[in-house]
Amino acid sequence: MTSASLAGISISPILPEELDGGTVAPVGTQPMDITLAFVFSAISVIGVLGNLLVITVVLKVRGMKTPTNCYLVSLAASDTLFFFASMPHEMMYLLGPNDHYLFGKLGCVCLTYLPYLAMNTSSLSILAFTIERYYGICNPYKARTMCTVRRATYIICGIWVFSMLYHSYWLFLATLIKDDIGTSCSFRLERNSHAYKIVFLLDFVLWYVLPILCDIIIYAKIGITLAQCGDKIKKSVKPKISNEVIIEKSKTSSTSMGHYSGRDSHISGKRNSAKGRSQVVKMLAIVVAVFAICWLPYRGMVVYNSFVSDPKYSWSPDWYINLSKTLVFINCAINPILYNLMSARFRGAFKSLLSKRKNPGFKTTALSHRHRPSTMDIMSSAEPKSPLITSMAGTP
Repeated sequence: MTSASLAGISISPILPEELDGGTVAPVGTQPMDITLAFVFSAISVIGVLGNLLVITVVLKVRGMKTPTNCYLVSLAASDTLFFFASMPHEMMYLLGPNDHYLFGKLGCVCLTYLPYLAMNTSSLSILAFTIERYYGICNPYKARTMCTVRRATYIICGIWVFSMLYHSYWLFLATLIKDDIGTSCSFRLERNSHAYKIVFLLDFVLWYVLPILCDIIIYAKIGITLAQCGDKIKKSVKPKISNEVIIEKSKTSSTSMGHYSGRDSHISGKRNSAKGRSQVVKMLAIVVAVFAICWLPYRGMVVYNSFVSDPKYSWSPDWYINLSKTLVFINCAINPILYNLMSARFRGAFKSLLSKRKNPGFKTTALSHRHRPSTMDIMSSAEPKSPLITSMAGTP
């Protein structure tokens, strides 16, 4: 198979494989095609179930509906939509006929429009989440009024509406094309036309390069702010410890023991908070890095091939196409796994939801009074006790 298609967009025509005798090899009989079909199906099932579980947890488990989690719901919804919209084309290209498009003109239009809507909406959802974290950490007092569930809901609706309108041109460009090979889903643009180049260049710049650059700049600012807070904590703790020791010598032993206990607890809390903040930076860096790395091979190939005037100089080997597709599918499925690995609160919420389903009489709650949220739990929070904790745990 030599298709460079992803999410319903044929970057190059689908060409049948030829055997030594000059006959066309039946599609789906190649071991690689069957293997890829299995891999894509497995990733899709895991991704859909994981993202639907994230949506259910945020909507159903008490205390999980925070501004940060609202953006995660939008991201999970876009990833789920991507799986549903891209899998039909992928299965057809891998296992279906080469000479006949199975989904008709309406299917061609919808299965072209929806994957672009999904993958680029996820990019804006990540950017919105990043900006929300910036206000939460770098300007926590302002975040109390700006970072609310209602405002997050409005922003998410705006993201989806804007994406729907922006990508509406695919509703007019996507069409069925008949040639000597058969019927295929493509678009009404000549490969050498300026419009062809503009469409894919704008998509690359507006929905990948600019959001990633903004993410990097904002996370760098967040990292600097958290590092400065850590330095202030270290400087403020040391002198207070020495002063407390001098003062405590003149007090009774019982009072001294109680005071030391409270002071030690306060110091320990600050140290744990500093450690949690460094973990937050790692979490944010991983989220951005995974998104950027997984999407770069595919998007880079599309832009490069769009500017190659002679198709024979285009670069789209089968192994690279398959690798880029696999990375994209992994990116859409891996976010729920990251949440579970790096957020104790999400793990607790998942367990709470599953416990309720096993025991119908069980009251769902992810915010147990015995569980004190750490600064690592950036996915959601209860009522925060300080602006700094608010900034890293998510505003209510």
